[in-house]
Amino acid sequence: MRELKMDDINKRIRERSPRAYLDMLKKDRERVIKRRPREKSKQDLLDKLCIEVWNQALLKGKVKIISKREWYYEFD
Repeated sequence: MRELKMDDINKRIRERSPRAYLDMLKKDRERVIKRRPREKSKQDLLDKLCIEVWNQALLKGKVKIISKREWYYEFD
């Protein structure tokens, strides 16, 4: 079994702690990624809701077509 002195342990901690602290901060900032896909029924429902919101925005005049590839959508 390997023996370590307390000074060596403290030195290792001091060397690695800044990197470990930055790694912890980075993990907090990362976006949580969903691991599994949505169910087909939920996806269909979300698609229908998005289409309905888009159609309502068109009817209310909230979507302005500036050019073929540029549109303006007015959010509430």
